[in-house]
Amino acid sequence: MKRRIVIAGSLTILILITIPVSLILFNLRGQGIFMISAIIALVYIGIYVFGGVPKLIINAIYGLLTALFLFLLAEPYHLPIVIVGTLLVVLNPLSSFESYLNSHLNDEDVLPVRFSIRGSYWPFFSYRKEMKNFYHLPQARKLYTRKWYLYLRQLTTLMLFTLGIFLFILSINSIANSLDNFNWIHFFIFYIIIIVFILAFFMFKKGFTSTFRTLVVSLFPPVTYLFLVSDFPPAIRYSFAGSFVIFGIVVSVIELVNFYQRVAYDSYHYYDVEDQKEVYANALFEPLVYNETYILCAEYQIRVTLEQFQKQFHDILVYANYFKILITAYSFKKNTVYLYADFHEKNEKRYEKFKSFLEAKFKMAVSSTLTVDPNKEIYEKTFFHRTNYIIARAQSLAGLLKELEIKTKIIISFIVYFELDDELEAFSKEYTVTELDELSDDAYNTVRIDIPCINVDYMIESKIRELLLALLIHNGKFVRVSVYY
Repeated sequence: MKRRIVIAGSLTILILITIPVSLILFNLRGQGIFMISAIIALVYIGIYVFGGVPKLIINAIYGLLTALFLFLLAEPYHLPIVIVGTLLVVLNPLSSFESYLNSHLNDEDVLPVRFSIRGSYWPFFSYRKEMKNFYHLPQARKLYTRKWYLYLRQLTTLMLFTLGIFLFILSINSIANSLDNFNWIHFFIFYIIIIVFILAFFMFKKGFTSTFRTLVVSLFPPVTYLFLVSDFPPAIRYSFAGSFVIFGIVVSVIELVNFYQRVAYDSYHYYDVEDQKEVYANALFEPLVYNETYILCAEYQIRVTLEQFQKQFHDILVYANYFKILITAYSFKKNTVYLYADFHEKNEKRYEKFKSFLEAKFKMAVSSTLTVDPNKEIYEKTFFHRTNYIIARAQSLAGLLKELEIKTKIIISFIVYFELDDELEAFSKEYTVTELDELSDDAYNTVRIDIPCINVDYMIESKIRELLLALLIHNGKFVRVSVYY
């Protein structure tokens, strides 16, 4: 992967450096030829990075065939050739050859490059991604439960992708045919092409609502440009163009604010008998419990009713979203809400500011404690390894399958470890285990236990309690539970 990124990055930098050189050395026709070549090169670099070598080869073949016929045939035949070239890319008749290349090349050359935001704030950005996915879950759920919606989204995505390919080939061909009268305004169409591909991406990933928001924001630059080049009197032309610029900025700011306002909280809700409290643990935080940078763990005690707290909870989530705070859970006991949050290791001041925000929000003093907990022992003892938390997580995952109308038996999968081989051997007489060598070492043996179960809450609870009791007897340590179908 790194080799592909280095190659693609080097070529991109080289192209960007040579653009001002070409503007100085070449005449207008030469500048047009160079820019066409640069745009095509950047497109194929993108295919190489995100699609891999097989897609690069296949699309290079389609591009060469289309370019060859456009060069050989007269201009009246160009539109049919552009349409055929578009269909080649969309329908991909060489898919079998692409599959052959995929099976005979190394993973380094085949798999698309996946960029991940690391850095010290990576847990929050991963959490925000999970939160956005959950926020868009109602639309994603319709992909499983409403066939017409699935087909409509697929058809719209395909139409947008086809339109983008068609406009790209047509624009390149039109610029190539007008090099003698080359005008830089011709390249404005590439803004529209980029927007069309972005819309296709959002339609595929998010759905109609996000696509429409993107379309609205993207309309302001071309509308402003059309007013500037129109035949209206200068006063009207510039006033309308300026109005649309201001209007576009306002809409963009509103969309940015709404971006932080679109928050969600999916909870594992259960009653903790041991501590006599009602718990709402953050299900979206669950995959990110063990991270190396969000190690400042805070607990805030707010003396309000649960209803009063939940009325203000959306604003708390928005604040946390803006300032990169992880809300890990909240619980309620004896007219007091206990709010738990994790802060970045270098952001201790935000702990105090968050306390001030809560005091202003609820108009009362808020008690709090801050603990440095790199191993997340507090979260494990308070929530993560509690029996009712484990049951609530399994039931929640199973409930999601019901919402997606997946009506099959489920498999409750546990990851556990044993420190002694004798205890693992005794446990394996009661349950079938799969050893996980990649997660084991000399100090302990990690195994997976898969338990088939009917997707009914009380059956799930019964199976889990039986297994946890067996683990307690044989000194097994629980790590994580998942649900599959």
